Amino acid sequence: MRPHQKPLLFAIAATLAVATACTGPALHIDNPGQHTVFVDGRATTATSLPFRYYGTTRWDAVPADVGGRSDWRHQPKSQLVLMPVPVSAWIFPLDFPLELLARAANGRGDVTTQIAVDPAPGDRRTEDESANAEVAALAERAKAARIAR
Repeated sequence: MRPHQKPLLFAIAATLAVATACTGPALHIDNPGQHTVFVDGRATTATSLPFRYYGTTRWDAVPADVGGRSDWRHQPKSQLVLMPVPVSAWIFPLDFPLELLARAANGRGDVTTQIAVDPAPGDRRTEDESANAEVAALAERAKAARIAR
C-alpha cells in the first residue's frame, strides 16, 4: 500500500462509520384499527418514527370513532415499548466501536409494536336485574310526584 493511500482509506472508513451511526433503530407502529395513538404524550399518525432514545417509551391508544361517534365497546389502552441499548454506555470509550460492530452483525434493531385496544367489559347485570332497577327508579319517581302534590 502506498503512503498516500492510507489517509484516503482512513477517510473512507471514518465516513462509513459515521454514516452507519447517524440513525438509530426506528419504532414501527402497526395500527390496523386506525385508533388515535399518542407516543410519549404526542399524537401521531405516522407508521414509523425515527430513533429518539434508547430505553422505554410508551404509547397510548384511544379507540377510533365508529360512524362519527365514540366507540364505547372498546376502552383506551397503554403499553410500554422497550428500545434495547446495543452496548452498555459504561464501557466508554469503547462503546462507539462496539456499537458499530453490533450494528454490522445484527442490523439496526428496529422495534415494531401492534396497536390494539381492549373490548370494554360487558354489563354484569342480567336482564331481570336491569328491569328491576328500572322498576325501582320508576316507583321512586312516582312517590316523589305524589308527595309533591
